[in-house]
Amino acid sequence: MEKEDKLIKKTEVLSEYIKIGETKLDAIIKEGNFVTPIFIQGFAHSLYSVKEIQKWIEEQKQKRKITK
Repeated sequence: MEKEDKLIKKTEVLSEYIKIGETKLDAIIKEGNFVTPIFIQGFAHSLYSVKEIQKWIEEQKQKRKITK
């Protein structure tokens, strides 16, 4: 059974998932190298999909060069 997705604010992305500064995250987003934020009318903050963040993290891990 697949886990339900959850939408979280940028502060949660930074504190729970990738542990980088907000300025760096903003730069990565601007470059198009991070999950696209979700904007919902009437909400003050953009939101991010936890599943998309986890997928992005896995993609970053796959980019590492593994040498033996």
